[in-house]
Amino acid sequence: MFKKNSILIAGLTILSPIFTTISASAAENLIISIPALDITDPIVVSLPPFQLKIPIESIERFAKEGEFSKEFTFYSELLTTEETKEIQTVLKKQKQELRELFQNRFDVNPTIVNTFMEEPAGQEVLKRLGKILKTGENKNGSAALQTAFQLALAEPDGLTIINVLKNFPGDLLIELEEGINLTEELIERFVEERLIVIELQNQAQERSLSENKIDFNNFPDLRQPGNIRWEKQSITFRNPNRDRSSPANIYLPKSSGNKLIPVIVISHGLGSDLNSFAYLAEHLASHGFAVIVPEHIGSNAEKLENIFAGFSRPVDGMEFINRPLDIKYLLDELEAKINSDPIWRGQLNFQEVGIVGQSFGGYTALSLAGAPLDLEDLRKECQSEDTKFIFNLSLLLQCQTSNLPAEITENLRDERITAAIAINPISSGVFGPEKISKIAIPLMIVASTRDIFAPPIPEQIYPFISLTTTDKYLVISEPATHFSFIAVEEEEEVSIELPIKLIGPDPTLAYPFIQVLGLAFFQAYLINQSQSLPYLSGSYLQYINQQPFTFGVLQSLTEDDLQQAIDNFSKRFSNTN
Repeated sequence: MFKKNSILIAGLTILSPIFTTISASAAENLIISIPALDITDPIVVSLPPFQLKIPIESIERFAKEGEFSKEFTFYSELLTTEETKEIQTVLKKQKQELRELFQNRFDVNPTIVNTFMEEPAGQEVLKRLGKILKTGENKNGSAALQTAFQLALAEPDGLTIINVLKNFPGDLLIELEEGINLTEELIERFVEERLIVIELQNQAQERSLSENKIDFNNFPDLRQPGNIRWEKQSITFRNPNRDRSSPANIYLPKSSGNKLIPVIVISHGLGSDLNSFAYLAEHLASHGFAVIVPEHIGSNAEKLENIFAGFSRPVDGMEFINRPLDIKYLLDELEAKINSDPIWRGQLNFQEVGIVGQSFGGYTALSLAGAPLDLEDLRKECQSEDTKFIFNLSLLLQCQTSNLPAEITENLRDERITAAIAINPISSGVFGPEKISKIAIPLMIVASTRDIFAPPIPEQIYPFISLTTTDKYLVISEPATHFSFIAVEEEEEVSIELPIKLIGPDPTLAYPFIQVLGLAFFQAYLINQSQSLPYLSGSYLQYINQQPFTFGVLQSLTEDDLQQAIDNFSKRFSNTN
């Protein structure tokens, strides 16, 4: 394993940690700022801080012909000792990969890239990249990077690293140490946070051992479909803030007797649609729940496709207002319609409604459940120079609310929502600890240990710690990702295909867990079936756990518990090194 200084040297000689972050008057030179280096294993090799200047034409020649320029050769020979052979091996092994990286064309839509760079989130990314990729005058390179991206995208051979370098105005100065440190920190932080969340899951499993032992072999299997017949109806509804009507699906159980049918709403995430949780809607309907699934047209799959096609601007802050309002207006419309329909009059219970939301839909569920927006604190947070935006991608979306007008209402609670499940919610910036504590209804938060888009510690675990509601559950799943609970129809054409590594293990294997947790939770807290509570225990999850997924649940968690998990992780980490 490389030591700290060795990583800096390797980062220079192979350059890939820096260039993989570039995805954007021609530049003449690439200037790399090298910090002072000391290698002491076992002899001392010391170099003062200096700058290495490489003509862009030399890099272009390397990409075409595969030979390093004299600048590269000089530096590598300078450090050729017995102690640096490991670095030389890395250089030789990755030389071809580096050449391919330079030659690679990034197949992206120029319109959407240019549009993104004009948006606040894009400007934020450029600003932070510009601290590493600077101008030759040692100034933040964000504006120059934007120009380089725009010109490279217009080149006949499109967006390549060489084209970005050639079109960078003036010299490009790379702060190597800061870039390598950031790369290290990104990797270390992600790994550490994941292992800490696994420690919390271990805590959950240990607590389940002290629970009263129940023979679940004698319990009905809630993973199985119910025996109630249902029908699916498609409707449209109006949100006055939208420029057109929105579609929605309703899963209606066949009415039996005069008993009111409980209602559950499902809110999909960014880039999803009303079919993303059809497996859950059908399961709940088969057990007697009426399920309403609206499509949020300002942040659905169609919107995302139009953005990538260059036909639409990216999602803005008003979507944080419109999503809860979609559900409010849909419930209003359905309540009025059903009360006037002689067939359905008095059949559905709109006074006690449950909600399930995932990701952006998780935010929607928390908002309707009673968490007011915390726009003032969020504006301050979004203006900070902290690197947390790099470690928590969801903040780029949450910061879109920072430009909302002051008169926008901050409290979007709907009194009809009386129980909520938030799966991988984004929440830390838009709510904060004080606002999330306002939720007073039963709530379940589901966190995934491998979620890189809504990291579990800031987005789910700390919010859970802040909750004051009596009935609360934190469900932790390993090795689930941000996409483990979203359904994609096999025959459906997907315009933006995600890498398998991002999706993780086969999501269909995780669906039964969400089905049983959702069903038991709403049976317990919408229709007061206390016999369903054992299904929400750690011992039951251990009973049904099946590889590759394991689920654990905590009903209480304090900052001390989290610190204990961190300490346990630290001990294990130190023992393995």
